[in-house]
Parts: sequence; structure tokens; C-alpha cells
Amino acid sequence: MQKIREIINRIIADLKEFRWAFLAVLVYYLLIHTMFDAFCPILILTGIPCAGCGLTRAFLFLLSGQVRRSININPSILLILLFLLYCGYFRYVRGRKVKGFGAALGILIVCMLAIYGYRMYLYFPDRAPYVYMDNNIAVRALPGYNEWIHHILETIRFWRTER
Repeated sequence: MQKIREIINRIIADLKEFRWAFLAVLVYYLLIHTMFDAFCPILILTGIPCAGCGLTRAFLFLLSGQVRRSININPSILLILLFLLYCGYFRYVRGRKVKGFGAALGILIVCMLAIYGYRMYLYFPDRAPYVYMDNNIAVRALPGYNEWIHHILETIRFWRTER
């Protein structure tokens, strides 16, 4: 019972320490989602999805028990979950720094980028979350950006139909 109290106290201490960060993310989400109907800063800036696009939906599907749907949206959610469990074990259960944090994070990033590249190759620009978003900042800031991107998208679609 004492061990459980220690774990809970560590979690509460971290939540208190990072409460402003959580609040900032919540405010960012509410403002940005209202303006752009998206959360990802790369998607909002360029209209092109990033390696993390779809993770929120994947996480919600995972929480609701829809594992297959979660993996279909973004399979990286499983890697992130394993990474968080690994870090949580050291931080909260063992009460120490995460062993090999840098290496584990590096492996996570490399795997996420590999999954992203493969899925972009297979699905971009026609399958969510790997779709181009017209309502982005680059379209407003750079004349001809939207036409250039649409030309690339048409080239990709043409190339796929010719295979």
C-alpha cells in the first residue's frame, strides 16, 4: 500500500509541476482547432500531414477499445504507448530517471518517421489522416503555393494510376 501511495504522490507532483503546460496545450487546442479545425502545427502551416497526424484520434479509438481502427489511423500510437509505459515505470514505479531515455526516444522517432514515410507513400493525399488541407497558413502567405501543391498532388495521383 505504501508503494501505491508513493506512485500516486509522484504522479500528483508531476501534474502540479506541469499544470501550466497542460493549460497552454488546452488553450492552444481550443484556439487553433476553432480557427483551422486541426491540431497539428505542421498541417496548419503547410497543409501537409506530419508523422504525428492522427495520433489524437488513434489514442481515442484505443481508449474506446477500437484497437484495429486506432492502428489504421496511426500505428505509431502503439510505439508511443510502449514508450510512455517504459518511462512511466522508471519515473513513477521505480522513482528514478528513465534508463536509456535518449536511446528509447531516438528509436521511437526513427520508427515513427519510417511508418510515416511508408504510409505517406501508400496513402497521401487520399486517405485520412494523410490528406492535404487547403486551409493552411502557407496558402495565405505564399502566392502560388496552393497551385504548386495541387500540381504535386495531381502528379502523385497520375503516377499511382500508371503503375
